[in-house]
Amino acid sequence: MPVARGSTDRRRQGRHRGRVPFVVFDPATELPDDVPHVGATNWAGGRSAMGVAGLRVDTDLVVHAEPTRHDGRVAALRLLRGPERPTAIFEAAGLTDRETHVVTPLIRWDQPLSRGGGSATGCDASRSALHALPQQGIPVKTKPLAKLLISTLLAVFVGVGTTALVAPEYGAIAATGPAGNDSAALAAGGCVADPTLPGATRSSLYTVTADGSPLFVEKMTKFAPEMQVHYAHCSMAAAGTARFSVTVAQSFNSYTVSPKSRKLAVTRSGNTITFDSGPNYLIVQFDSAELLFILIDAPESDAPHLGDANVKSLADYGVDNTGGTLVTAKIQSAINAASGATRNILYVPAGKYLVGELWLKSNMTLYLAAGAVLYGSNNKADFNTGSGGVNIEGMQHASLRVYQVSNAKLLGRGVIDGNGKSLRAQGLNLALLKIEQSSNIQVDGPIVRDSSYWNTLVYRSDKVTIKNYKLINCRPTTGYNNTDGVDFDESTNGLLSNAFLYTGDDNMATKNEDTTAGAIDTKNVVHEHVVCYSNSGCAKIGTKTEGRSMDGVAFRDIDVVRAGRSMVIDAVDTAVVSNTRWENIRVENTDSLIDLQEDRPPSWRTVKNTATIRDAYFTNVSSDVKKVVNLHGRSSSVNINGVHFTNFTVQGKPVTSSTDADASWNINSYVSNITFSTAPTSTPSPSPTPSPSPTPSPTPTPSPSPTPSPSPSPSQSGACEVSYTMNSWNDGFTASIHITNRGTSTIDGWTLAFTLPGGQTITNGWNATYTGSSGQISARNVSYNGTLAAGGSTDIGFQATHTGNTGKPDQFALNGVSCAIS
Repeated sequence: MPVARGSTDRRRQGRHRGRVPFVVFDPATELPDDVPHVGATNWAGGRSAMGVAGLRVDTDLVVHAEPTRHDGRVAALRLLRGPERPTAIFEAAGLTDRETHVVTPLIRWDQPLSRGGGSATGCDASRSALHALPQQGIPVKTKPLAKLLISTLLAVFVGVGTTALVAPEYGAIAATGPAGNDSAALAAGGCVADPTLPGATRSSLYTVTADGSPLFVEKMTKFAPEMQVHYAHCSMAAAGTARFSVTVAQSFNSYTVSPKSRKLAVTRSGNTITFDSGPNYLIVQFDSAELLFILIDAPESDAPHLGDANVKSLADYGVDNTGGTLVTAKIQSAINAASGATRNILYVPAGKYLVGELWLKSNMTLYLAAGAVLYGSNNKADFNTGSGGVNIEGMQHASLRVYQVSNAKLLGRGVIDGNGKSLRAQGLNLALLKIEQSSNIQVDGPIVRDSSYWNTLVYRSDKVTIKNYKLINCRPTTGYNNTDGVDFDESTNGLLSNAFLYTGDDNMATKNEDTTAGAIDTKNVVHEHVVCYSNSGCAKIGTKTEGRSMDGVAFRDIDVVRAGRSMVIDAVDTAVVSNTRWENIRVENTDSLIDLQEDRPPSWRTVKNTATIRDAYFTNVSSDVKKVVNLHGRSSSVNINGVHFTNFTVQGKPVTSSTDADASWNINSYVSNITFSTAPTSTPSPSPTPSPSPTPSPTPTPSPSPTPSPSPSPSQSGACEVSYTMNSWNDGFTASIHITNRGTSTIDGWTLAFTLPGGQTITNGWNATYTGSSGQISARNVSYNGTLAAGGSTDIGFQATHTGNTGKPDQFALNGVSCAIS
């Protein structure tokens, strides 16, 4: 490149008063040692030149990242947060005919720039250059603008003449000067927006920004005549929060930001609301207008990169990424080649890929980069590319099938769009993701939307983990359309963690499907950290309850923004449904609060109606609305035995008996052993759920406004109890910690201290602020869980790596006082 190829004296002249003059991402050639850089993947060993030639070393300026559009932005934003942050960053590979990357400016020119012979006036380059996709090259009309902007940047910030930069070959450069001394205004925010999906319809109703940078808001127009929801998605560049603003193109009287449990501090100015948030999945409602979803993910962890030894790009297969032609066969060929290969990660870069039914294979990873969308064909004949597997309600096929597979992953922040509304109109019942007779499967990060029938089905499978999952189906105004969210069906050791579920039928419905050969009894399926919105059930077992038993199904830390029925067991077949737990459930709006029933068999199928319910636990359940609790057995022998309420509140009032007028009850005579407590009692806990992936992405922590936590009040001696549950895999684990105040007075602010066994290192956590990553650890409350009433409890957790030691801490102290361990 011109600067790198210049003489040593020329490069020395380019330094700007002792500061780093520019940073290069992914240079096309080996760089001299005195060229400052970040993330140069072809620089052997990832050496840093930050300290050479007298440059002041600042480790905050060294960010290693793959120079993709998404990761480049993340790295750039981290760079900008440093104490000597650049005043502008520009990405511009592909300016020559042979280059194939994108032009992605990360700056906005709010005032004229003029210095050193170059100028750019009133130019928002992101709008004019952002639409070039990888592998498509750069439109000719964009090149002069990009060249001018790069020339201007170095002219302004470095003092190098523009004539030396006629054909820059950088992946990206960042100019650094004294902060605030130059007139380029930063537009990129602390939450990195996805590249705009090809063909997406921009919302004309909502404008969303993160730290002043616009996020693309897509309107799901294809859901018409049902509600056409709008959504924006971004990933935090680093830990912490960003400031989000939402502007509505029409006047409004009222608004809500849900989940309300996040307790975000929202301000309003005219038609704009503003709030600070970290990772969160939010639903914003203005009067009765169409819903807006703001889906904020944590920084992506351990993402694969093009150029890694085990990564193969889909672009190498000559696949059309414009959505113009069907590419099912080519993508399937690439998937088959990755299975068990040295390069067993298939990287799908940004673009639109028109597909029929695809099949994931064993011992491989399918990675969907941000900006990539697998879009379902409109021809239902394209979804019959293979045979085998169960046919449930006509749903044998799927957009993506995982059939008799082991050790496979579906990762990334891309999108799978089932084109389901169109296919459903053609009479095709199609799952979007169907995992069947498989084991050790990890799904982490994608947006899955518009399924024809059930969106995600896990059938007769073991150790399936689904995390950081954003699911958007078409929801009818009234009634339902069979577009379930995530259904574990005859499966064991399953985990759904950190999910957003907007559906046209049940959000989560765990089932025992049938009693055919090979039937499996559901056991140990955990759903946690989920936001629900539907007309049907949120956290449900049934309706299919075949087989012998369904044991240890748990729903934890669930926000029910809207549901027809919030917590449900429809026991109408043959199974004994036992040890079901709903813990830390917060209900904002529902038609039915709790519905455990054995006496309303479905009219659309034949059932034996002998299923029974044994020991259902409702712990720390709160509802903003007073809606019915329905408990109905069928007969003296087909009955419900054991319904246990702990810290159950309705509209802020504790409910202490089944006749308490603060709740609404409908209980028949075939229900026994109903108990109430204001202090948790020991209840069976599902066995630890193994998680198959050694490199899962972090679970985002719900982030309310950054108000300081109160100073901890002392706890009483022996007045706390901790339960600690580990879910481990080969070199990692998650830990769930249940903290209970066993004292007689409220704890206002708390810190839990413990020591991790050797070789264990925390990588991320939720529902607490963690100090230390190995050895001695302290976990301090966040603003929304700092108060523990007498008998009250809260759940926190973290993810960690280990080197073989999967032991547990042997002591815990809450505010300095030792806790009992249960």
